[in-house]
Amino acid sequence: MSLFEEFIKEFKALESKNSEQLENISKLVNDIGSSLTKPYMYASVELSEAIKKLKIRAEEPMKVAITGQFSSGKSTFLNALLSKNILPTGITPVTSKVNYIRYGDEFSIMVRYKDGREAFFQVENIADFTDQRGAAADDIDYITLYAPLELLKDIIFVDTPGLNSQSFSDTTATEAVLQEVDGIIWLSLIDNAGKMSEAEVLEKFMHSYQNKSLCVLNQKDKFSEEQIQQTSEYVERSFKKYFAKVIPISAKQAVEARSNKKEALLEESFENALKKLKKSAAENGYIIEEQMLNHAFDEFKKQSAKDSAAHNEALLKESNIEAVLSFIYQEIQPVAMSAKEFAITQDIKLLIETLLEQEKRIISIHEEIENILQEYIKEALKTFDKLKTGFTKALNESFLKIEEIIDKIAAEILSKKASSQRVRYIKAKAGILSSKEVFTAYKYEAPKIHADEVYKKLFFDDDLIGKMFKQYLKSLEIIQNEVNLQNAQVFKRLEEMVLGWQKPYEMIRKNKPLHSDIQFANIRRFASKSYENILKPFNDEINNSFAKISSEFKHVGSLVKFNYQNATEVVVAFLERRIENSIKLYEENPTKFSIYEPKLDEIKERLRTAFHMYELENLMRSNRSFVGKNYDRLAEEFAKIGKDRTELILENKSEYVKLKDKLISLLSVV
Repeated sequence: MSLFEEFIKEFKALESKNSEQLENISKLVNDIGSSLTKPYMYASVELSEAIKKLKIRAEEPMKVAITGQFSSGKSTFLNALLSKNILPTGITPVTSKVNYIRYGDEFSIMVRYKDGREAFFQVENIADFTDQRGAAADDIDYITLYAPLELLKDIIFVDTPGLNSQSFSDTTATEAVLQEVDGIIWLSLIDNAGKMSEAEVLEKFMHSYQNKSLCVLNQKDKFSEEQIQQTSEYVERSFKKYFAKVIPISAKQAVEARSNKKEALLEESFENALKKLKKSAAENGYIIEEQMLNHAFDEFKKQSAKDSAAHNEALLKESNIEAVLSFIYQEIQPVAMSAKEFAITQDIKLLIETLLEQEKRIISIHEEIENILQEYIKEALKTFDKLKTGFTKALNESFLKIEEIIDKIAAEILSKKASSQRVRYIKAKAGILSSKEVFTAYKYEAPKIHADEVYKKLFFDDDLIGKMFKQYLKSLEIIQNEVNLQNAQVFKRLEEMVLGWQKPYEMIRKNKPLHSDIQFANIRRFASKSYENILKPFNDEINNSFAKISSEFKHVGSLVKFNYQNATEVVVAFLERRIENSIKLYEENPTKFSIYEPKLDEIKERLRTAFHMYELENLMRSNRSFVGKNYDRLAEEFAKIGKDRTELILENKSEYVKLKDKLISLLSVV
């Protein structure tokens, strides 16, 4: 077992108290994640991905970022921690991408490209992807190195490009990493520590990470103990607001002292030699007994280990690398577990609150149209009542115009009444001796209506009544058109209100990635069907009203239009017959019967009957006129439709109310 592995073993006891906490976090994430991704939640791809990341984060070890200014030896330091020369090193900023270093069953690297592709490669090829001097780096998003090292079961290291890189994107990537990791190791060279350039970088990027940051001063092997102590104390004083602790180390000594140094070096040399030998054998067609070579090499390694163990242990202690691991396990890990639980809990709350915001927004969209509909129905009923009053008055005035025409006809009939000289004969008593009948003539006055003159005046020469009725029918048509226009305006008002609501929502898109694409697609569909869902029943009722009103006005017009001349003739003929009948009776018995004399009121009454004025009065003048009935029916139907459409909206909204209640209940258990 290597010295690093022995050191790690000492701190395994710390993990037992964290395991239950970790299990609780994982269970919470799994339970909430399962609830949020139920089919009825219509989870977005982004939400599913966020939950997946939370699950990984809940189960994965703590993350420790290695950062600092370029050429501070970050890659060398990580190689020392990993006990293997994996990451490329150099005097220029070599690491151009964020590198995640995780535990794996074997050494390999996974390259994540900017277009979403992932590819695995041999660990020997890592420089092709991490070194900014390589051409392939531009297309890469990040790199993950997998290594079968015990240390990586507890820690994920994140190698960053640094905070003073010439590349803006590199600096931005590093800033993002610092926010998500549990601990930060700031690596600085001892002879560079505390300089103004470093202070500016720390103030700009590290001012909020003091509680999880460690300052590691590298290359202590180049300085005396006094120099190291002075520099460490100066950095502690100067940068105490940035770091919890300052530790001087020698990454170089740690690399040299890595577990079983000679064996590791020999193993690397042997692996490289064996590869070359295999290649040469394949080219020349001979077979290598690899098993025999491996056995001989193992025996040689055992002997080498005995010679170097004591030297390695002393050198490792001298490097002070163990102090870094001690800080990670004793300081960062306990805080990291609490921070992880808090952060994951907060992230879960944020997920739920984001979805809750979505449901509340969708509910508010439904409530908008619900309120619009309720407001409109109240407005429409008031409008119908007002129109009913107005058009009932207009219809009553229209009826009175017919009365005026009747008065005109009656007056004209009466004006054409004249007196005619008539003679009646009464049998007189003859003389006693006379056998002849003797009659005595008596003159009297009898009324006579000049019908031809009435008709000529009213219907033929002047066509006085015809003109009056034509004008009347036009006024009736104006009322009819105004009724239908006003009714159409009532619907248009609703149409404007609904389409005003519809416009922003038929094109609505989610404004946060976690929101549901399907739910917002459903809202767009619901809004786009506003005519079918809301407007059509009201429009159908207005059209139905249009047909009924038009039919009623047509009926009234027909009663008047085709009746006025005939009705007048009927009344005149009646009057003439009655006069003649009264004359006959008078002549037969003048003492008992009188001659009928037409009066204006009687003529009017006869005309009213002939003009069907009682039917017209019932249609046009009563409180239950056909216009009044129309508005009563419209008000009743609009109220019914409004209730029905509101129920439809509420039914649609209820799905989102249930989701909101579900999210609130989930939020209460986080």
